[in-house]
Amino acid sequence: MWTPKFACPECAADLGPRGEACWCTRCGRQFEYRDGMWRFLTPARVAALEPFLAQYRVVRAGDGHRQALPEYYCTLPSVGEDHPQAGEWRVRRETYHHLLRHVLAEAPQSVHVLDVGAGSAWLSHRLAELGHHTVAVDVLDDEADGLGAARYYASQFPIVQADFNALPFLPHQFDVVVFNGSLHYAHDVADALGRAREMLAPGGALVVMDSPMFHSDGDGQAMTAQQARRFQFEYGLATIVPAGAGYLTFPSLETAARTLQMQPAYVPSRGPLAWRMKRRLSRLRLGRAPAAFGLWIAR
Repeated sequence: MWTPKFACPECAADLGPRGEACWCTRCGRQFEYRDGMWRFLTPARVAALEPFLAQYRVVRAGDGHRQALPEYYCTLPSVGEDHPQAGEWRVRRETYHHLLRHVLAEAPQSVHVLDVGAGSAWLSHRLAELGHHTVAVDVLDDEADGLGAARYYASQFPIVQADFNALPFLPHQFDVVVFNGSLHYAHDVADALGRAREMLAPGGALVVMDSPMFHSDGDGQAMTAQQARRFQFEYGLATIVPAGAGYLTFPSLETAARTLQMQPAYVPSRGPLAWRMKRRLSRLRLGRAPAAFGLWIAR
């Protein structure tokens, strides 16, 4: 199993050799390997993230994403038609095939992929099965919807609990960095893309999968306001804890790519017909453009 070279997520120093733990000789922090994953979240970052993560678990459970059966994770991104989010997973499966076709098909037989916001690490598992060297990163470590679900997979790859605003890797180790349905949670999207760009080897690609995308901030803000009202009504959340804007815009990504001196492209995922029709009707009902989903690529 290929393992990347680690750096301190707080001061960026090379962490050097490691066993069950590693120490930063520059700032003195210690990071451990526990329950099958490297732990790079400092106590301060855990405390800052916990209010959002508590809310996230409630919403994900209510929406049917937190499962208990190992076979569920092993079949992702495919789910049964009776899954409460079957339409969403149909779109995610389509985007996954866009990744294979438009990014990995053009790459050498085996590439190094950083899966950022990996969730249950289904994407890392799928790509590892295809022979790629993958590393799964997320802040959530539980077995129901986080990195702990990696225990169900036959494939092996490094599991890293870390904040994607403080990636614990030395630069230039990855051919592809994928934000897996996660970049819209970044407090500073341009900064997150810039940090991910540092992880890329020459000629590498930045990829954003299945974040909700709009052409205007107004439509994105309307969507997040509607989501907040739904979370309060359906799940009894008195206060909504935001994490990032909750959406992306095409103009902001274009600006970020230009700043990074990269060329962007976008491949939309259209989903099944019933899903598309429902979204067209919701446009009239909600009074805003529906979010676009798909694969954004910058090289």
